[in-house]
Amino acid sequence: MKGLEKLTSIRLAEILSEKGLVTGDAITDALYQQDASGDSVTEILVASGKITEWDLAKVVAETFQLPFLMASNYDIAPPAKKALPEDELFGNLLVPLDMFDNILTVAMPILTFAETVDRLQRKHNVEFFPYVGLPSENKKILTELFPHYPEWVKKQEAERERRKRAGVSGKGGAGKGAMDSGWMNIFDSADAKVREATPKKK
Repeated sequence: MKGLEKLTSIRLAEILSEKGLVTGDAITDALYQQDASGDSVTEILVASGKITEWDLAKVVAETFQLPFLMASNYDIAPPAKKALPEDELFGNLLVPLDMFDNILTVAMPILTFAETVDRLQRKHNVEFFPYVGLPSENKKILTELFPHYPEWVKKQEAERERRKRAGVSGKGGAGKGAMDSGWMNIFDSADAKVREATPKKK
């Protein structure tokens, strides 16, 4: 968990920019899209072709000293499937792998931020041992493990489309134009840090 505690969207953005893997502009756009769509920054960057799942997972695992695991290579223990409610697993794209007393090993979709992990641990009285995984792999395994997952995905997509038509953000806000000044300051700060870390073209 020590590595995960250091993992924030701004820090990840800085690292991707410093390594020259993703431009500052692309990261800033992804941060804005995250609020509008409800998708994670990593999902947006991968979907837009800015970076591959493998490259992003490698950066996260190496930089934050977290282990990597393909969920399909693990013999998933039945008790792990019941450690968290299905909606929590689906919503955070977490694959439960094994249980050791109250320790739950999970495969993350490349990353899950520390505040999310902390919330889940406190709410469900478990302690996470996280592995870095791939979103596409996690979706595949969740589909195999839980019959209701495909239906849940369809409902989420329908709700997202409804919100998009209504001009409502994925996180319950009213889109970019209605962001309060505090939220905008977070973006401005992230944007400034990313741009400072991005080498200027000569």
